[in-house]
Amino acid sequence: MTLGMRRAWPALLFALCAAVPLVLTSNYQLGVANLALISLTAVIGLNFISGLTGQISFAQAAFGGIGAYLTTFMLKDGIPFVIAVPAAALGTGLFSLILGVPTLRLRRYYLAMATLGFGEIVRLVLTNWVEVTGGSSGIRNVPPISFAGFSVQGNVQHFYFFIVVITVAIIVAARIGRSSFGRAMVATRDSEIAAQTLGINTVRVKLFAFFLSAVFASVGGGLYASYSGYISPDQFSNQSSLLYFTMLIVGGSGSIAGTVLGTILLSILPEALRFLGEWYLIIYGCAVIIFIVAVPEGLIGLCRMVKQLVEDFILTRQLPAKDQ
Repeated sequence: MTLGMRRAWPALLFALCAAVPLVLTSNYQLGVANLALISLTAVIGLNFISGLTGQISFAQAAFGGIGAYLTTFMLKDGIPFVIAVPAAALGTGLFSLILGVPTLRLRRYYLAMATLGFGEIVRLVLTNWVEVTGGSSGIRNVPPISFAGFSVQGNVQHFYFFIVVITVAIIVAARIGRSSFGRAMVATRDSEIAAQTLGINTVRVKLFAFFLSAVFASVGGGLYASYSGYISPDQFSNQSSLLYFTMLIVGGSGSIAGTVLGTILLSILPEALRFLGEWYLIIYGCAVIIFIVAVPEGLIGLCRMVKQLVEDFILTRQLPAKDQ
């Protein structure tokens, strides 16, 4: 990619995002797009612990639920949105450290089981602590997104607001990925023993990645609470965590571009298959399994493969001309 193309593609991407509401004229379609952007916040966070650091975590929906409820409590107490969401994210991040200290010393599959158990515990607490959380009935009339005297209304305004949030999240994630901590995460993923030999404190690295994943999930939970105006424990179940993990794997683990592609695809695909009626879930699940087996590097790996094939084709077409 030339320098000019590198400078041009962010502007092109921004223009495409700005044009989405002009294409998706249906309020329902815009709602699906907004939910996809909220999910993307959580998947970008999951990429830190599972993509870059190589640990299997299914706690993302639970962290999103904690963030959603903390944000809701603060908003209902009159705390401004711009303070409530970061405060909830920090609180969720600190909570993740309490969970991470004993669990991140476990190996991959044991950690996966531990985080699944944690997710179920959070759901049960939110369901049974009726006096605080409203139980299975949830909490209604969550205050909307507002800042500087402006309240975000309608799906179009929410879409543009979420695009700004996602842009900031991607920039922060990219900078962290290129930092020394990012390189330490990748080293831990590739070989934890080798990383320890090089002097990297792998437990601290995994804790930091876990903290970041919780913070991003909490922001997504807070956005969802204010966007939908209603939260309940069922919205933050282990099923959602499995979906986030699938989005990461399908898109391409360890790649921010892969998280974007995987989240968009798996948010759109169920809606595109609904015409199949009762069969759509079976076909959806089979399609995801086949794709993961056939393309283990995900959509981003497939894109790189196609790019390489195109470059090789162009090169072979140019060689005879040079020989002449």
